[in-house]
Amino acid sequence: MTGISLLFIYRQKSDREEQNSNYTLTLQEKQLLQEGDIILRHGFGLISDAIVRYAHEKYPVSHCGIIVGDSLGGLSVIHTVSNTLAAVDGMQKDPLNVFIRGSQPHSVIVARYRYENDSMKRKMAEQAYYYLSKQIRFDNRFDASDSTAFFCTELIWNVFKHAIQVDLNDSSVEQAAQCMRFTPFLDSSKFVIILNHHQ
Repeated sequence: MTGISLLFIYRQKSDREEQNSNYTLTLQEKQLLQEGDIILRHGFGLISDAIVRYAHEKYPVSHCGIIVGDSLGGLSVIHTVSNTLAAVDGMQKDPLNVFIRGSQPHSVIVARYRYENDSMKRKMAEQAYYYLSKQIRFDNRFDASDSTAFFCTELIWNVFKHAIQVDLNDSSVEQAAQCMRFTPFLDSSKFVIILNHHQ
């Protein structure tokens, strides 16, 4: 079987799982969320499972995005994915409910930067929309030093760095490796966990 055939089967299986997912947040949980929050999840499919196994972090998550307000007064998630998983390569904006449906049940975590204020939230949302408008492609090379393409955690790092001048990089860890990890978004000295469906 060719790689293209395997990818087609994988995408069909992943799409079918997502369509059958009735995972959602309660109204009370949605009311806790704000622009600038980081949402993490374990997605469907082989790639998501491989990321969880490779990362081997405290919580099994494989993807993240940033929550933004939308033109209808609701919430959406700006994130970036490879064109092996979506019709468009790179930057995406999905309504919150759609992003949640693409998550394995009980896998969502939402974290908020501990020191943010309303101005910072607005700037982070604007920066995320800016990257969306630039249609920045997905970084298949996972090169954190190249800002012409982003993988999911790299997008969040760049939003923080360029919108509110906060560098989340731990200088004791090699930058590329640090940028690929989800753990920094769960560091209680910098973030507050708003929701954690793993607990």
